[in-house]
Amino acid sequence: MIQKRLFLVILFFLNSEIMFSQDSIFAKEQSKILLFTDNFLGFDNQQNYYSISNNVLSKTNSNSKFEYKNVSLGKITHVDFQNPLQIIVFYNDFNTAVLLDNQLNEIKIIDFNLLSEAVNIDAIALSSQNQLWIYDAISSKIGLYNLNNDAIKWISTPLDSLIKHYKSNFTRFYWLNDKNNFLSISIYGTIETFADFPAFEKIQLINNKILLYYNDNQLFFYDIAKKQSIKIKITENFVANFFFADGILAIFTENKITNYNIILP
Repeated sequence: MIQKRLFLVILFFLNSEIMFSQDSIFAKEQSKILLFTDNFLGFDNQQNYYSISNNVLSKTNSNSKFEYKNVSLGKITHVDFQNPLQIIVFYNDFNTAVLLDNQLNEIKIIDFNLLSEAVNIDAIALSSQNQLWIYDAISSKIGLYNLNNDAIKWISTPLDSLIKHYKSNFTRFYWLNDKNNFLSISIYGTIETFADFPAFEKIQLINNKILLYYNDNQLFFYDIAKKQSIKIKITENFVANFFFADGILAIFTENKITNYNIILP
């Protein structure tokens, strides 16, 4: 009888530990890197770190540092570095995007004000086949801009809500609208609506299955299908920014990046 009770007690604590581990994602610290910047953006698949200070875009690694600035275009609004060989820098105030190479040299400047069709671009990201995803605030449509012939192919009807946050891969464009709905569109124009989203202060859209968000000094993984938030355990009490890719979670705070290894569910 005593042995049976002892077994049940041990089983209870084992089950409690398993349940606790399922409620949290444990991050294992990998490395720390100093980075003196105003705004950490993230890293690419070649472990280059991107940041903005005083409206200057920087790309740094252990061996080199490259910078890009264009004071005539105003404030940098968005940077897409998912392809390190074709980086997009967007200046919303001047309705202009700049394409850069892997050393941040200008490849092409796209002034959308010069197009025959009036557009006011509010979102832009890299797509496939030498195209860019664009969202036009005038028509409220999503389209594909062809870098070869400067033509736009509209692939959506007018959206009924504004885009707040967005991300792309080469075949899909993901966004959160001002109603906190999460949607995506394919290059063929097929739109999917996935879920409403909880309150957040910072967010990274990963794909149509998972998101990461920061709220009330806590970092969370969000399972879209299950509508479930799981806390990610890190040592930092305050996060200025974060970025996740390929199993590495980079936390930026006080001019320092802490890289963690994490395995998402």
